[in-house]
Amino acid sequence: MALLITSRLKQHIDSLPGYLVCKDEQSTYLYSNQRNAALIGFRYQEEAVGMTDLDMPCGAVESAHLFRAQDREVIRTGQPLHTLDIHCYADNKWRTIFGCKEPLRDEENNIVGTIAHGQEVNTGWLLKLGMLLGKIANCSKGELDVLASRTSYIIGSPGHGPKLSQRQEEILFLLLRGKSARLIGKALGIATRTVEWHVCTLKEKFAVLSKCELIDKASEQGYLHNLPPGLCKRELSLVLREE
Repeated sequence: MALLITSRLKQHIDSLPGYLVCKDEQSTYLYSNQRNAALIGFRYQEEAVGMTDLDMPCGAVESAHLFRAQDREVIRTGQPLHTLDIHCYADNKWRTIFGCKEPLRDEENNIVGTIAHGQEVNTGWLLKLGMLLGKIANCSKGELDVLASRTSYIIGSPGHGPKLSQRQEEILFLLLRGKSARLIGKALGIATRTVEWHVCTLKEKFAVLSKCELIDKASEQGYLHNLPPGLCKRELSLVLREE
């Protein structure tokens, strides 16, 4: 499998910004750029080869099972997976990283692993987003999600459950975090009555009668840890204020 990572591919990976890693079908590291190796706690990039996420000498190892499950999902579907991760990496530093995992293919276009690219984000509104995510209340059903958790989020719809519009995804995301219709309206720049109308539509789509049932069912179907793409580009300072 190591032959898959040609000198040309290594040069290409090393020339790109951010954190990059290639893994085989068992999520074993085939190659890592120096930035990624340092991020997860290795001094030299060569040390990462042959390791897995379970071997990371940093706090992010606690989510290794999620990273490996995400790899399997990319290999199974052949589709890229966009993520947002908030972990304690090397040197005990907390970082927020946007990432994309894609299939790694051989010369015959067969999927033989994954290639992941991450970029650290530190703008003010993204840090506020991280603060918001850190305030998620305990939810036993939501914790059952095999691809995401409180510290690792999938960007986009879960892939199952009812099809929602972008606005409905945004409202549901904030509703699942205990925000009122009034505060959701302020955050999204829409009227409270509009939010309430969307909540009614959401209840119909999830076939439930109450807001509590909506929250339970949406959490059970994986929406708790899925970030609407639109919220990754929206100022959320209003949402962080207490009512």
